[in-house]
Amino acid sequence: MRILAILGLAICVAACNPYMAAVSVVTQGYGVATDERSVTTQARDTEIEAEIKAALIESPTPGMGNLSVISRQGVVLLAGVVPPGSPVGLQAVAIARSTSGVKRVETFFVSSRPSVANDIELEAQIKEAWVADPNLESRQVDVDVYAGHVVLAGVVSSPEQAQEFVNDASAVPGVLSVQSYIQLPQ
Repeated sequence: MRILAILGLAICVAACNPYMAAVSVVTQGYGVATDERSVTTQARDTEIEAEIKAALIESPTPGMGNLSVISRQGVVLLAGVVPPGSPVGLQAVAIARSTSGVKRVETFFVSSRPSVANDIELEAQIKEAWVADPNLESRQVDVDVYAGHVVLAGVVSSPEQAQEFVNDASAVPGVLSVQSYIQLPQ
């Protein structure tokens, strides 16, 4: 289903710019091919993410739609800003747990995010470090940064590779902490 959606989008974009459409399809295909998860698992994780994100956006509780949702092998990571005393975190976890296919829910919440721009810059620097590391395939792991705290989620082939992602992220100046939710293939 995801591949059909990607191909449909590529066809629409191709009418505007055939080169960009071809690059997009090749890039997406490369990501699917290098992922440690099966295509079926990748598709199911994408469905889980979309279902949870839609439910968070539809929630009447303010701030729910701003949370990040990542699913890897049915393990869902909810991350973002949740002010102290806010019901957002508990409600988001309840939504995720009630979603079909979810095996476990992990959370990484910070109480505030002073500078989104600084976090975006740190994220870019971490991705640059991964691209520069010949031992890593940077598309295997997603990175989010909240107030200088880094959250990693993905599936890699070995514990050593997972640690290398963490080490590279930790070495970026300005990173306060790294929380890894990197998994091995099931």
